Amino acid sequence: MHIETLPLSGGHIGIERETLRSNADGELASSRHPEALGNVYTHPNITIDYGEALLEFVSDPHHSPQAAYQQLLQLQQFSAQHLGAERHWPPSMPCRLPDNPEHIDIGYFGESNGGKLRRLYRIGLAYRYGRPMQMIAGVHFNYSPPPALWQALADREGVALSDDWKNVRYMSMLRNIQKHGWLICHLFGASPAVDESFQPAQNLLDRLHRRSLSWRNATTLRMSQLGYQNKVDFSVSFNHLYEYIRDLGTAVLTPAPQYEYFGLKDPAGNYRQISTHILQIANEYYSGARPKQPLKKGELPVIALHNRGIAYIELRLLDSNPYDPAGISLEQIRFLECFMLWCLINPCSPFDNSDYNEANHNRLRTACCGLSPDFQLFREQRQILARDWAAEILQALLPVAENLDHAAGSTDYQDAIARQIAANQGQSLRLPEQVQAELAEQEFLDWGIALQNRHQTALSAPIPANIAAQLQQQSRQSLQAFADIEAQAAQQIAFDDYLAHYFDPLAALFSKN
Repeated sequence: MHIETLPLSGGHIGIERETLRSNADGELASSRHPEALGNVYTHPNITIDYGEALLEFVSDPHHSPQAAYQQLLQLQQFSAQHLGAERHWPPSMPCRLPDNPEHIDIGYFGESNGGKLRRLYRIGLAYRYGRPMQMIAGVHFNYSPPPALWQALADREGVALSDDWKNVRYMSMLRNIQKHGWLICHLFGASPAVDESFQPAQNLLDRLHRRSLSWRNATTLRMSQLGYQNKVDFSVSFNHLYEYIRDLGTAVLTPAPQYEYFGLKDPAGNYRQISTHILQIANEYYSGARPKQPLKKGELPVIALHNRGIAYIELRLLDSNPYDPAGISLEQIRFLECFMLWCLINPCSPFDNSDYNEANHNRLRTACCGLSPDFQLFREQRQILARDWAAEILQALLPVAENLDHAAGSTDYQDAIARQIAANQGQSLRLPEQVQAELAEQEFLDWGIALQNRHQTALSAPIPANIAAQLQQQSRQSLQAFADIEAQAAQQIAFDDYLAHYFDPLAALFSKN
């Protein structure tokens, strides 16, 4: 395919960055989400993920890496300047956690049925995976290509442009991400160690220092077996959107014996989880990438995908970059745009079981052992040096970067790829190598504290007055919107009835097929 003539620039880029609030000593903040940042249930850009202390910053979709990075940084500057003595924790792996996991506060979203459901989902995660596990932070990269590229690809294939055809290409893109996603851990993994207070690691990792645990050749504990992994075995097909919807919806509707053991409610009648099924909701499915469609009010993700198809792809493999105050660098954003485009424009054949197994093996092995000498992976059931395979992919990304640079009148994209080519060749340190070298000399907690202090200069820099005013207004509006929702909560149906019928649209969808 002649990449140089394709209209690649102008796609939509959105970024979600999670980060814990911690104190100056690197301990998890015990305070509630600051009111100055607005309400977590109604604010579109500043919210929380699992717990009160796990901030999440969500950029709007942007047409350029610069715009996405700028908004993401400004959101975090606004936050940091309203935290008092608290700080943003830079690494993906958590700061010092309480000895008693029950002291990790689960997020509160109010007394509306929607707010109660959001909190109950997190209570279920605590039973299923434990509260400490939910304190791991990451970065999600959302991308959709420009409309002109869809038309150009359809013209090249001699097909009529349609939503169904776009869904087929999006699913091919997802398979490419699964097949080659290990590269993101290879280049950008940044979580090889954790403080000993992270209880899930205590009997699994090796002792790195007196208070730090690690796998010495790991690139990213977050993406390893220690991190986010579903505990019940089930399969989800990425070969066709219908199959993805079928498999994911079935997991939401199918009981799992080990979660039935917990029970739906405790002896006092309080809910322990949304359901006793394999997944409480579709978002509990942990995958390196997901097809996404913005939700209408009260809509289930699977129903949205069924009704309107795929709108964008969410890449979930990226650790927080501990060296950038935004959690991701502008150079990384440019690299990821190239990677996502390359995964889209190069068709990927449907997977069989061996393909899924190989992709999962390569990602998990890179996460736990990617810094081993002469590290090898499997490609089509044959072993290959990871550096050699990475070199091939990076060279293939260069024409994409050249195309984007030509449109932008710069060399920024090519520079981003060239930087990783040099690092992969050993001419400079890859990000996981840099992190490993620094952690070899100091405790994980001391390293994180030094980084959060270093970022204070950038995060305390003045925000343009008009942006600061917009963010303040946005916070006030979110507080008022939440107050309005709460005022109406007394007239809502009982939560038991709400929950009993919550998945009716999903069951109805499958009853038709």
